[in-house]
Amino acid sequence: MEFIAKHTLDRFYIEGVQSISPRTKIARELVSNILSHREFTSTVPAKVIIERNRMVTENWCLPKLPGKLDPETFTPQPKNPLIANFFVNIGYADSLGSGVRNLYKYTKIYTNGGEPELIEGDIFRTIVPLSLIDMSDNAKMSDKTSDNDKTSDNDKTSDNDKTSDKTTRDKLLSYLRGNGEITAAEAAMIIGRSAQTARRLLSELVADGAVIATGANRNRKYREKTCV
Repeated sequence: MEFIAKHTLDRFYIEGVQSISPRTKIARELVSNILSHREFTSTVPAKVIIERNRMVTENWCLPKLPGKLDPETFTPQPKNPLIANFFVNIGYADSLGSGVRNLYKYTKIYTNGGEPELIEGDIFRTIVPLSLIDMSDNAKMSDKTSDNDKTSDNDKTSDNDKTSDKTTRDKLLSYLRGNGEITAAEAAMIIGRSAQTARRLLSELVADGAVIATGANRNRKYREKTCV
């Protein structure tokens, strides 16, 4: 889970009245499923692979219903009930079948509508998108564009809306209170805006004295200014 957190971005999300991390929810389901559904007699290693636009897990199993799982019709079948119950008891899993439902729920939140793929075979493969951009259709996209450095027309319109900016700044402050620090790239994903817009809003928070910036250029990080 720490590996996934280190190499992927998170986003701001309120569930009920509580701020949660969709990425952590996804990581929890991926890792606990690898351990509780693995066929341990195999020497084939389990894998967590993070690519530019997706995250893939591969895990040896004994398939009962080979093919792509449909969350609406699949029937959960525990491969290692003892391990599954252990994860339920320590809070890293819920009831039987909840992993697939949670994975679909939080992937849609994380990607604004994207869905994971779960494919059962001798190797059980789970694919979670990290972006709704089809990278195969954007192979020639420059690093600057992929980092969201170019401001879209929607950003130009919304940037003129002061009320929207205030709400977005409040989102960033709320995230900082719960997570400590943030980069412009992370902020862009959390608020769903360009990196240029995120840097502008963070700079405004610095100017207002609410946030402190450290570092320079791409290493620049922002954290909430605490009162002494």
